[in-house]
Amino acid sequence: MNADDLDKTKKTPAFQMVIVHLRNQIRSGKLAAHAALPSERAIAEQFGISRMTARRALLAVEMEGLAYSSGRRGRFVSPQRVAYDISKTVSLSALIGQDGPGLTIKVISQQMAQADAALSAKLAVPEGEVLYKYIRVFLLQDHPAFVEEEYAIASLFPGLFDHNLQQSTTVLMEREYNVPPHSGDITIRMRALNEQEAGLLNLPTYNAGIELEQVIYGPDGKPFCFGRQIWRGELAEFTAHAIVRR
Repeated sequence: MNADDLDKTKKTPAFQMVIVHLRNQIRSGKLAAHAALPSERAIAEQFGISRMTARRALLAVEMEGLAYSSGRRGRFVSPQRVAYDISKTVSLSALIGQDGPGLTIKVISQQMAQADAALSAKLAVPEGEVLYKYIRVFLLQDHPAFVEEEYAIASLFPGLFDHNLQQSTTVLMEREYNVPPHSGDITIRMRALNEQEAGLLNLPTYNAGIELEQVIYGPDGKPFCFGRQIWRGELAEFTAHAIVRR
C-alpha cells in the first residue's frame, strides 16, 4: 500500500488505512510477535502522510492490543492475548504446562506478613494472622504479562516456602497439603500501575492496567488464599460462561 492507494480511497482517513495495513501484517504473521513496527518517519514516508498522522495510527494499533511500547526503543508486535476463562478455573497458573498460554513464572519476593484489616476480611482470619506473601511475574514468551501478589494462610501450609513457587500454588497446595481449590470470588477492574508494577511490566508508571482480584475457597467453603494480579492490558482477555437462573 502506498500514497496512490490512499488517493483512491479518500473516503477513508489516511491513518485508518495505515491501521488496516499494520493489522493485516500482524494477523497474517508477516510481522511476528515482538517484531518492531515501522517508525513514525518510515510510515509517513511510505504512505505520504504527516508524522502526526503516522503517530495516531501507531497509537491506535497499540490501543487495539496488537502492539506494545518499550520506551524509546519503539513499538513492537504483542504476543497473542492470554485467554482466561474465569468460569472454568480459579487459577490461571494451573494451566501452565498444559496446552495453554505458554506462561512461565519468575519469583520476585517471598516473605511472612500479618493480616491487616483488608486481608482479615478477605481471608476470614483475625487481624495479625500470619500469612505467606509472595510476588511473581508471569511471562508470555519471555514478555511480562502480569504481576501477581498472593497471600496464603500460613497455618494451613507449613513450610510452603520450602517449595518451588515457579508453579501453580493452587496445584501445589492441593498436592502437598490436600487443600484443593473449590470456588473463587473474582473482581476485575482497571487501575493505574504503581511504580513497582510498572517496572516489572516494562511500562511507564501510572500506565493503565487490568487488575484481577480473587479469593480462593476450599471444599469447606473457607478462604485460604487471596491474590491480586495486574495485567498489561493488551495481553488480557477474560471470558466467562453465564447461566440465567429463574
